[in-house]
Amino acid sequence: MKFIKTLLKVIGALVLAAAVLLVSYLFYFSGSSHVPESSHTATPYASPGGPILVFGGTRATGLAIVRKLRARGEDVTVVVRKTSNTEALRALGVKTVVADALDADEVRAAFTASQFAAVVSTLGTSRGDSAKRPDWEGNRNVIDAAKAAGVRRFVFITVIGAGDSKGTAPWPSSQFLAGVTALKTRAEDHLRASGLDYTIIRPGGLGDVKETGTAVLTEDTKAFSYIARDDLATLAVGALGDASTIGKAYSAYDPSRKVIWKMFND
Repeated sequence: MKFIKTLLKVIGALVLAAAVLLVSYLFYFSGSSHVPESSHTATPYASPGGPILVFGGTRATGLAIVRKLRARGEDVTVVVRKTSNTEALRALGVKTVVADALDADEVRAAFTASQFAAVVSTLGTSRGDSAKRPDWEGNRNVIDAAKAAGVRRFVFITVIGAGDSKGTAPWPSSQFLAGVTALKTRAEDHLRASGLDYTIIRPGGLGDVKETGTAVLTEDTKAFSYIARDDLATLAVGALGDASTIGKAYSAYDPSRKVIWKMFND
């Protein structure tokens, strides 16, 4: 009996220790330990003055950006694959053009659909065969085609952990996405070297949760938080219409979602 009581105490202590470690992770390692030193002060939205071409706009963050652009009355065309579900885009009155981002010729052809004033790319995947991921090759094709077509404005959604934000994401996600962030870093560097009027936005943990309206852009590369896709979309559209963001790389930071459990308590 004494052995059983001792064993139960040991098990209880281990459970408590595991709980403490879990809470510590949720609080410390998910971004709450660092508050950005500054944030970008947004200016009133100014339309790019012509049609906008969106890559990655059929779902998730890209679709949220398309919705917000259409809410502003923008003329939007989304590049889709032959197999893409375009119902949501049709409901929004969005034009589509078929192209595979991994095919440079098809991407160049997509730019002939109109005289576009700006490009938005959310192209990317979380994991998978690197040869089939558009994080580097697809975005490179888009950047090169935009430059060749004379489209100056380019908003690029990447991820915290890319470029000079390396090491900022929590350790588990940075390990899980190591291959992806390396590809996105290459794409960011290629965009910078292109001479285009770019804005790079790096979100942290993304989720299909309620928009808070408290998210901001910051140049603080140590900033990390979780963020709703709709909040990220609001930041992306705002940056597109804000010339002061040109030539900048930002982290998307929501002070009301500094820890992961804030993504589950809407």
